[in-house]
Amino acid sequence: MFRYTLYRLLQLIPVLLMVSIFVYFMIYWLPGDVIDALAGEAEAHDPVVRAALEKELGLDQPLYVRYVKWLGKIVLHGDFGKSITTRRSIGVEVFQRIPATVYLAVVAVVISLIIAIPLGTIAAVKRRTLADYTVMVGAVAGLSIPQFWFAILCVLFFALYLGWLPPSEYYSPFDNLWLGLQHLILPASALGVRLAATTTRLTRSAMLDEINREYVDTARSLGLSERQVVFKYTLRNALIPTVTVAGLQFGNLLGGTVVIEAIFAWPGIGLTLYDAIVSRDYPMVQASVLILATAFVLVNLLVDLTYRLLNPRIRLP
Repeated sequence: MFRYTLYRLLQLIPVLLMVSIFVYFMIYWLPGDVIDALAGEAEAHDPVVRAALEKELGLDQPLYVRYVKWLGKIVLHGDFGKSITTRRSIGVEVFQRIPATVYLAVVAVVISLIIAIPLGTIAAVKRRTLADYTVMVGAVAGLSIPQFWFAILCVLFFALYLGWLPPSEYYSPFDNLWLGLQHLILPASALGVRLAATTTRLTRSAMLDEINREYVDTARSLGLSERQVVFKYTLRNALIPTVTVAGLQFGNLLGGTVVIEAIFAWPGIGLTLYDAIVSRDYPMVQASVLILATAFVLVNLLVDLTYRLLNPRIRLP
């Protein structure tokens, strides 16, 4: 286990190096110019103003020179530079926003698993019955509904019509736990229900595959109850693909909750990345993507290590 973990951590180095090269060079090929965004269209065409801004931002140097300096600051000093638009430290801004996104993503994935595992198990055990058909129709409906539309419906129904929950804003659970949970329920549920649609179908398929295996027949022949067969043996093995998808969903949520964060005014990294792209804040985009890529790879590593906990017979390479 230790050797495998160390091997996977060493694999991070070339992966993140390729990600940094791709992000750094590709972003400068996008339409638009950061100087146009800062100075405005009129002043940006003034050669004097443009030359002064290029020198101030270091854009007068060759691209590969800027990349080497940028990477050197990150590796040697952990310095991601300063935001072009806010002129504040990127590391401070990004790491201030990450906890809000991680908090939202963790709760959303937990909600999806709480919904998906029981429903997927019931659908598999009650295959081709009304319960199975109902669960599958609900899962297909969940996949078909656009996420932004479902989020808006949640705000309209639970916040505006019923008045049960606040419609937006973020409160840290460390400052006020009850207020933080109240503001978390709607955005986390809007994400979690959509994720549960995918995970439910996968859990059902995995359970059906495990139910038909020989060890299940052997367990039944030994006189074990159906509850013991399902929950002690079958479900544990069927959770392996579910855990894989849940880990990938969590990694995607770290940088893919822009719509939800915008609707609920959630100050996470997704909304920060979106604002940086719109304002052509290249250093902020580059640092955010690199940090999110690192988090995504680490989540995948944790998922792989979880396999061994679910099934000790699995040997990691």
